[in-house]
This record gives sequence, C-alpha cells and structure tokens, in this order.
Amino acid sequence: MNSYAREVESPVARREAIVSLVSEIRIGSQAELAQHLRRRGFHATQATISRDLRDLGIGKRPIEGKTCYTLPGPATEVLETRRQRRDLEAFVLKARVVGNQVLVMTPSGRAQGVARSIDLMAWSEVAGTIAGDDTVLVIAPNRTQAKRFVGKLEEMTGRSLA
Repeated sequence: MNSYAREVESPVARREAIVSLVSEIRIGSQAELAQHLRRRGFHATQATISRDLRDLGIGKRPIEGKTCYTLPGPATEVLETRRQRRDLEAFVLKARVVGNQVLVMTPSGRAQGVARSIDLMAWSEVAGTIAGDDTVLVIAPNRTQAKRFVGKLEEMTGRSLA
C-alpha cells in the first residue's frame, strides 16, 4: 500500500473529507456520500459513515426541495470542536473548584493545549484561562458556574474529576 493510500484510510482524513464533501456538494444519502468518498480514495462501510456523520454532528435538512446533509456550523469549526473534545477527554486528569476558580490538572506539557480547548469551547461558565505546564486555572464568573464547568468536564470525560 502506498503512503497516499495509508493516509486516505485514516479516520481523521476520512472525516475531513466528509466535512469537505458535505460543505461543497448537496448529498442526499449515505450511499451517495460513500460514492463520493470512494472517488477520493476512501472505502468506508455504511456503519462507519453513519458513525462519522453522527460524531461530526452532521444531519439532514431540506434545501431547495431536496433533503441533504448539512454541517452544524462552518467546516473548520466542526472539525476543531471534535479535536477540542478529544484533548479534554484525553488530558484532563483532575479538576478542583476553589471559589470562583477551577484548577484543572493535566499531564506535564499539556496544560496550554487544554486551556486552548477550553477557550475554544466558548462555554458561558468560563471567563478565561491561564495555563502553566501541567495546570490550567479556569476563572468563572462565580462559584456556581465554576461547579457547573466541572460538571461539563466530567460529562465530557465520562469520569469523576475530583
């Protein structure tokens, strides 16, 4: 298998191609999407395409008399949100509320990426972040919103962060 074929088979590359196709072409079915993906060198099953569409937040809506897949936001935003979510799931180890602030612990060297992901999520509970090497200081408007922020992190990571 040549290097291009290996690159094309990666899930990230496939999802980027799906976002590109849905933003450029009116696609009405998964079979039609699979056909366009094959033309770009991707060979994905219906189950894989269905999962990709769900994970990317792509749904259908009527456009000029045809029901087509549409992105939930701009293409770059759709892909970036998935990356932010993955960073938070992978690198947030603990979170502790201190007044209206939250200390978020990460592995060494990961705090700045986590802070950036938190900032880009644009949650109303976050007034701002400051990152060190392995700790992010999240500033919330008040203690209630700081606790709500930790709840969102726990929901996203699927685990208790205390």
